[in-house]
Amino acid sequence: MMKTDILFSSQELRFSRAQKQAILSWGRDLGAENVPSLYKIEKFQAEALEACGNPSKRVQTSTGHIFYQNSMHHHVMQQYAHPDVRPYLKAYPVFAGGCVSETYHSSKWLVDAPGSLLTPMVRVDDRDFYVDELTYCNDGQWCIPVRFFEFEGQGMWAVCHKVEMTEVGALEKLWCACNVSVTFAYVTRRTVWWCTKSVSSCRAQNFKTTGQR
Repeated sequence: MMKTDILFSSQELRFSRAQKQAILSWGRDLGAENVPSLYKIEKFQAEALEACGNPSKRVQTSTGHIFYQNSMHHHVMQQYAHPDVRPYLKAYPVFAGGCVSETYHSSKWLVDAPGSLLTPMVRVDDRDFYVDELTYCNDGQWCIPVRFFEFEGQGMWAVCHKVEMTEVGALEKLWCACNVSVTFAYVTRRTVWWCTKSVSSCRAQNFKTTGQR
């Protein structure tokens, strides 16, 4: 049933009802077993769309033209669920030292985009680290990641708030855009300024545990 549904639902091949009926009849005449009727196939398709959701929305314009809109949200879900496609999807912006050859290299994604629209977590050694969450690093420093990004060729990094202990024992949050590596970068709207001091390392691989979990 499902293989027949896949064939009749192909985006590259468009079958009329007469053609579908002819294919099913041809299969029965050749002795194929369990060949469904066209009615059963259409019933199965309707039930599957009701259970899984129909990503296409039928729209009719004022001039009478009919077209279908697909949900981008549903499309992205399908791409992430596809094991052959998922490795090629980028969930984080990439800092490539000023070279822009892909969308994920742009400063609009790396710097300008609101943090609420970016990937909120990163997984390091089977541990999940989230933005806006107090994080303890292997070097004994505390930080609060604001956004995660890939440093081309050097793995995952994070822009962070550096957290220091004040004289009264309270935690003080100091803004500094830290990389997820031993060297830091101060990030402005469109420029990454390298810090000459060794502050605290915020490399994703250097994250140890969170302060809230």
